[in-house]
Amino acid sequence: MIKFTNIVIKDIRLLNKIEDEFKGNVDVAVEFKDGYSYVISVSTPADLLEEMEIEKSNFVPPYSPRIIVKKLSKEIITQTIQAYAQNDGYWLKLCQFGDELDISVFNKLEAQHREELGLFELEGLDRLFYYIQKYLKVPSDNRVLIEPMFFLILGSLIAYGLLKLELLDFFSNFIH
Repeated sequence: MIKFTNIVIKDIRLLNKIEDEFKGNVDVAVEFKDGYSYVISVSTPADLLEEMEIEKSNFVPPYSPRIIVKKLSKEIITQTIQAYAQNDGYWLKLCQFGDELDISVFNKLEAQHREELGLFELEGLDRLFYYIQKYLKVPSDNRVLIEPMFFLILGSLIAYGLLKLELLDFFSNFIH
């Protein structure tokens, strides 16, 4: 048995016969220790080129993600499945469930990415207020409260620094 982070593969089986090692595809059953299994499609680059020729297309049409290998052999396919099973099986799961993901997942990720990109446009205090809201989990409609709090804290820190350094006494003596 092969053990990975939270994934233990019990067996890897080719479900159909390999006709041409360098130009073809094969379905592969990946069985896990718990009895659950995936069926993953594995193709060669030449198979993809042939598919484009048949379809008279300049690209492979979008559909379920599949694994691409240089040569269809049990050894290479096993190595590839093992590599895809790392990191809790992230890439293996993507190949199995990629065409079933709800688009809202990607929309949420895109919105987060756009928000992060928007930070580059923020300057000065706007950027500071953004981070205060983000890390203190303050709703954006409470920004009205954040600004006065920020300036009170900043003013207090400055006054404390001046008192600590006894600069106020210096200025007081200077004025008299």
